[in-house]
Amino acid sequence: MQKLKINFHGESWTLKKFECNDDDLEECMNLAAKMKLPFEKDLLDPFFYYYLKRTAIASTEHLPGKKWSGLLDSPKNQIEIWYNAKKIKKLQIAHIDQDLLLFPYYNKNKIEINKEYSAGIYVEQQAIGFVGSYEINIENFNLEDLQFNLIQFNDKLLLQQASYSSQNLRFRQKETLLIYQNSFEVK
Repeated sequence: MQKLKINFHGESWTLKKFECNDDDLEECMNLAAKMKLPFEKDLLDPFFYYYLKRTAIASTEHLPGKKWSGLLDSPKNQIEIWYNAKKIKKLQIAHIDQDLLLFPYYNKNKIEINKEYSAGIYVEQQAIGFVGSYEINIENFNLEDLQFNLIQFNDKLLLQQASYSSQNLRFRQKETLLIYQNSFEVK
């Protein structure tokens, strides 16, 4: 068995819709009232989670609810494919998302989401760096068995976890620096 590894470098984008049970929500609202900030702004404050002391809501990174994220299609993105400890391919999202080719270079699954924001509290984040490393053990590598998953979320194109022969690659690590975050409420 040899190891297939796919690394994502560049900018990641994440949108999280905050959803939790009624007890946790009541505790969050009480703490937000004590901190004298709007609740959606408290979700960005690391001390909010320290004072909250709830394992279900440990940090902005582990916020409960729906989440859309992936490697953002920008000039800074780079995808590396490693097999048997050798780099065999280096590409960008633009190489994967080529609809005008008669025979595409790579297999892709593209989902389009035109999202009208429903009522709730959202946290949007952008990070830069080593966005993720995904691995799987396989016998032989065939590029045609590799499937890339793309999401067109309104105006943003995101690359998510890849799969090989219909098996998802396991997430291993990431090292990113948060460069932007915003929270907002839709009523």
